[in-house]
Amino acid sequence: MLNLKKISSKQWAASFFVIACTVIGALLGRYVLFDSLVQTRFESQQKQTQSDPAFLVPAAPPEKVVKDEKKSAENAQKVAMDFSELRVWEVAVRQPLPSRKEALTPPRWRIVGVTSVGSEKSVLLLFDNQPATEARKIGEKLPGGAKIVEIAQDQLKISLNGQIMKLNLRKQ
Repeated sequence: MLNLKKISSKQWAASFFVIACTVIGALLGRYVLFDSLVQTRFESQQKQTQSDPAFLVPAAPPEKVVKDEKKSAENAQKVAMDFSELRVWEVAVRQPLPSRKEALTPPRWRIVGVTSVGSEKSVLLLFDNQPATEARKIGEKLPGGAKIVEIAQDQLKISLNGQIMKLNLRKQ
């Protein structure tokens, strides 16, 4: 058990100093936190006015940041209350996203064979929603953006994102 009579005056002074520093640090931390909340809200409102106006979420009008120490603590408390009152997830976007003209993913397809008419070779593609095959020649693009570079009886060379790839057409 701790005997308070055996504690020296230097130890009492040191413990008082530690407690005082802790209290001062807590108060300063609270002040800095509230001040940074006000500053963050002000900066986010400035960024919001610079972003795409079609997709902005309605917000409260911007408040002027006051550098007076007494008022900044009051403003920080107001900001904390305003954050709790904002219902960000319940607000709808002003305009819906525009519809796309073409699908983001290519249709499902597969290579069913290679054909040649004279010296001109073609790759036969079969799409899931079509009964007939389509022929693609060298230089044309496959669904997904790959360009046909070379057609052989048992392999197909394609270029995708600057890289040449070989596709084996043999059944394995």
